Amino acid sequence: MNNTTQLFRRSIIPAARRHYVSTSKPPVDTGSTASDPRLETIRRVLFESPKREQPIQLEGEQLEQHETIERAWKLHKMRTREARERRLERQFRAMEAAMNELEKTSDRLYKAAIVKSRHMTYPKQAKIPTETPSPQGWDYAFKGSQ
Repeated sequence: MNNTTQLFRRSIIPAARRHYVSTSKPPVDTGSTASDPRLETIRRVLFESPKREQPIQLEGEQLEQHETIERAWKLHKMRTREARERRLERQFRAMEAAMNELEKTSDRLYKAAIVKSRHMTYPKQAKIPTETPSPQGWDYAFKGSQ
């Protein structure tokens, strides 16, 4: 016997609680939650946070390189966002100029352009994909065009 085993045999921790030391399996809970592997998987997926690797600790020159790359990426994203905003602003101004020109040209066409249609436009009338079956179910009597 090694020293660790002797210490645990002499300790005040009861043998039933020392299951983590022995090579045998820990005591099985015979209550309502039996050790079903499916239940364990469900518990793990639903309630445990995902195991994450520890972030790499950078030092010195590597840290400086990382921060430089990070700043460059943020600068790139900022410039992309600003370019998009400028493009949208130009589009809006062009649309506004076109509406002003249409108002000067034809009052009838201008009013028709600003009136909202009673009919839905394409994106609104498109069917939203769902994962539920249709209420009619499958049409077994359907015969394709032959």
